[in-house]
Amino acid sequence: MTRKESIEALNHYFDSNHGTATLEQIRDYFRKSEPNIPDATVNWRIHDLVDNGALRRVGRGLFEPGSEIVYTPELPSRAIKISKSLKKNFPFISFCVWSSDLLNEFAQHISSYPFLLVDVEKDVAESVYYRLNDEFGGVFLRPTETIINDLLPNFRLPLVIRHLVSESPLNQVNGLSSVSLEKLLVDAFCDPEFRFLEGSELRAVFSNAFYKYTVNKNKLLRYAARKGRKPELAAYLRDGNFIQSTAKPD
Repeated sequence: MTRKESIEALNHYFDSNHGTATLEQIRDYFRKSEPNIPDATVNWRIHDLVDNGALRRVGRGLFEPGSEIVYTPELPSRAIKISKSLKKNFPFISFCVWSSDLLNEFAQHISSYPFLLVDVEKDVAESVYYRLNDEFGGVFLRPTETIINDLLPNFRLPLVIRHLVSESPLNQVNGLSSVSLEKLLVDAFCDPEFRFLEGSELRAVFSNAFYKYTVNKNKLLRYAARKGRKPELAAYLRDGNFIQSTAKPD
């Protein structure tokens, strides 16, 4: 069997297994034709398939066919300035600066009132609030949903300071901490700042994110667990059947 035929056969196996397979399932797949194949050889084959774009990792010990497509957020200049200010004035804290505009890549309708999210450690949130309010203005410390809906639209790209959940999955953009795709999706699902994403709009966000990029499901659910919403998100993913697809979602 040629390499191309081997990959096609493996893809057929993934299709029959709902599109994903664990490390042990892939080992069982190879053992059907080679009963005595060592685990080390299987591990090398998987490594080779990943390196050559035939497989991608979507979680710990979980694989899908195809190459990994990494999400890298594009930040507006104001977000970059805020990140640099935090890095300079609070050099030892963990933080994440990102824009609600990032959701527009996945949503059906573009939001008319974008805002920046500044997620920082709880103990320094108030100090960060005063610092950024003096430097940039238009800053809100953990605003209520009413304020978000009624007051934020009156400001141009306001800043919303929130508590950063420990062990949040973050992304590094040119040396600055920003949002990962897993954090973006979980926050959109869980947080009051994104209540405008409901029903078909939220489904579009998840469908398009899974279609365009590689989503690490283990990381996604682990972060949801930190926010106390793992069972709800797991059910949402199962019911929505959000999987990497070769066809664009509706």
